[in-house]
Amino acid sequence: MSQPATLKLEIVSLTGPIWSGEVREVDLPGSSGWFGVLPRHTPLLTTLREGMIHAHPPQGEAVEVYVSGGYVEVQPDRVTVVADLAARDADWEHAQSEAAREVARSPMAREFTDEAYMAMHLELIHRYTLDLRGRRR
Repeated sequence: MSQPATLKLEIVSLTGPIWSGEVREVDLPGSSGWFGVLPRHTPLLTTLREGMIHAHPPQGEAVEVYVSGGYVEVQPDRVTVVADLAARDADWEHAQSEAAREVARSPMAREFTDEAYMAMHLELIHRYTLDLRGRRR
């Protein structure tokens, strides 16, 4: 008896790897609606909207991962999800809050909220408004 065909699923977010493993099927919240991926799927690159990814390993229970949006690349033997925020949890609201907590703790989030970043942003706004008024330095 031949083994069922599987594909490699990898889910990552700004905070790092979320889940990786072999699956029989994965259901994704595409920006144009839900879609499923099976092994040997046609290559595809698309955006994701907020929702739950449902992954079905060859054995055991389904894996559910919340994503706030992002991108997915599908190849015949693998699926790679790059999410803005993500958390492994079957409870939608708990997953949303956990993903927000994780990103707030990430080094990238701290870089975007420090004083140097704010000063740079204000300088860019100032230069942009001078350009609009035609008074560039």
